[in-house]
Amino acid sequence: MMRALCFLILLCSWAMGVRAQLIINELLPGNQGITADSAGRTPDWIELYNPSTRPVDLQGWRIAMAGRQHVFTHSLLVAPKEHRMLWCDGHADDGTDHIAFKLAREGGALLLIAPDGITIVDVFSYRSIPGNVSIGRHPDGAKTWSYFTKPSAGGTNALLAVPIRTQCTPPAPSVAAGARPAPFLLELCTESDTRIRYTLDGSSPRDIDALTYTAPIRVDTSVVLRAMAQRPDALDSDELFATYLIGEHPSAALLLSLAPEDLWDDSTGIYTTGAFNNNTRRGKAWERAGALETPDHVVSRVGVRLSGSGSRGARKRSFKLYAREGTFAFEDSVAVDEGLLRADATAGAFLHNTLLEELVRRHGLELDVQRSLPVPLYLNAKPWGLYRWMPAKDGDWLKERTGAEALDLLEGPAFTALSGSNDHFLRAQTLLVQGAPIDSIEALVDIGSLIDLACMDLWTGRADHEMNVRCYRPRRPGGRWHWVLFDMDLWAPPNENSVQRMCLTAAPETPFVPQLLAHPVLQERSLARITAMQAAVFSQAAHVADSIHRAHRAALLADHRRWELELDLPHPDSSLASITRFASARPDHLFAHLARHTGRKLRIVRVEAPPAELGQVLLNGLTLPTGEQAVRCFSGVDLLLEARPAPGVEFVGWKGVDLDSPSGEVELARARNLRAVFRMVAP
Repeated sequence: MMRALCFLILLCSWAMGVRAQLIINELLPGNQGITADSAGRTPDWIELYNPSTRPVDLQGWRIAMAGRQHVFTHSLLVAPKEHRMLWCDGHADDGTDHIAFKLAREGGALLLIAPDGITIVDVFSYRSIPGNVSIGRHPDGAKTWSYFTKPSAGGTNALLAVPIRTQCTPPAPSVAAGARPAPFLLELCTESDTRIRYTLDGSSPRDIDALTYTAPIRVDTSVVLRAMAQRPDALDSDELFATYLIGEHPSAALLLSLAPEDLWDDSTGIYTTGAFNNNTRRGKAWERAGALETPDHVVSRVGVRLSGSGSRGARKRSFKLYAREGTFAFEDSVAVDEGLLRADATAGAFLHNTLLEELVRRHGLELDVQRSLPVPLYLNAKPWGLYRWMPAKDGDWLKERTGAEALDLLEGPAFTALSGSNDHFLRAQTLLVQGAPIDSIEALVDIGSLIDLACMDLWTGRADHEMNVRCYRPRRPGGRWHWVLFDMDLWAPPNENSVQRMCLTAAPETPFVPQLLAHPVLQERSLARITAMQAAVFSQAAHVADSIHRAHRAALLADHRRWELELDLPHPDSSLASITRFASARPDHLFAHLARHTGRKLRIVRVEAPPAELGQVLLNGLTLPTGEQAVRCFSGVDLLLEARPAPGVEFVGWKGVDLDSPSGEVELARARNLRAVFRMVAP
């Protein structure tokens, strides 16, 4: 008993000694560009402080929060009286001072755990904190704490005359946001003994020109309200953002607001061409703070940058948004912290992109595609036209879709690694170029995904196919390369020989059309796939485009009215007519070019698919539309034919091909007329 008591006393003494050596001194869970790591990035951070006279090695220590834990596996010394910075970016591979998780903006308890994995040496709890405000001990190492509006990363915490330990409540408007007739009165409410500063043009309420609220505000025109409450002994409140639109507006609109100078200032605005061609600028330095309001009046703080390449030169530009609170929720249960508002500012771009996205979705093609939501956008309360809201095509989105923990992610014609490495891809590319055996290529590449991309590029004759490249693979044994379909707006004329153009490239480039058509196995697979896709997918393009046009015609017309004087855009009805003509004329030209290039004969086979109540006919896994159609196919190319009867129906047999079972491979070019025979089963 005495031995156990002595051991307990020694253990407690040791823990107290450890506690005296190292403490959590300050943290910043909302770093919005004010503190940078050695690589110039601005992640959240934790500051440890060693008040003792001895150095402490962090190897074996742990930082934990909300079930997440980071273990220091390498030596990292904290010298006596040193303030040691730890970067909470979720990228522990970037160095020993990088933590494997990010800090929670909403608050929580941060634990510092000794090398035994059990002893909690220090605990620091915090609540939700505004961006660029830190919380820490006041002074260094003390039990008392304070908010710091000027964080002291890696240095001594400032001694404030009065520690700041609370935050003002944001002002509350007395009317709901949304459209309304003018004029109306807007009342702002907050706690007693506080003052409210506000603006009505989207500029910061901290600006010198901001107004002080004294009476209800008369609103005559559409405005962006920004307001905050202030008190000397408290942090300024979070800002209130609200857009009030006078008159009618689409109920599904997104409302994006930024300070006017962040958009239009000649030298610092991101949207204006400016004295320094600002609209071409990229990177963190050209990100601006803003707010995004959804149709249900949920407002999120966002970072805003311009996005894309070609659209930067147009008046209607794309935006990339970075969530500063939580994530953006998209379809397919995808929740990520980056979103894209795509401008579609070229002729027919909206219908082109939305059509191909819908064809991929309907037919389950072997490509990843960003599901987009067409939305009217208001920029600082002004109508900005029709946009498509979608996740950014980055690693976080692909990890959500695939469930992979790590990815190799490449972009562009140079196959630049955005994540991981391109070494694996370059090996796969070499095998394709050399015409290696199919099993060695398939071990590295998802051939179905590559062929589907090639079929899309060939059918549209995508003019910039070599530029819009993004592919990835799960970084694990057996992980293979898949392709992402995006930016499909620039189609070729229907008679253009895209086969020849893509096969005359000097260097190998995605989608590797010359390599696919030169390889004996891949050529047959590619021709079989484009045969099936023309019959089952592209044959429906005009019908699907018409349904998309009808669903969004009002928004397309409003967009056209908004931009017709600033952009050379055709009328939306003309864009639909162009797609209809393309879908009718393209197959004859494309298949003739493929036949000429491969030396295969082209045949037309009449195939009749039954009504849905009887069953389905599938060609290479794709369902043919009901009715009779002329299917273009190539000699010497086998296709998988399958008949699937509906419930209460049985398959009788095939007419036109020598096939005894409901499914099997046939050289369809040998047939003339093909029909699956079904009959009802007697009850």
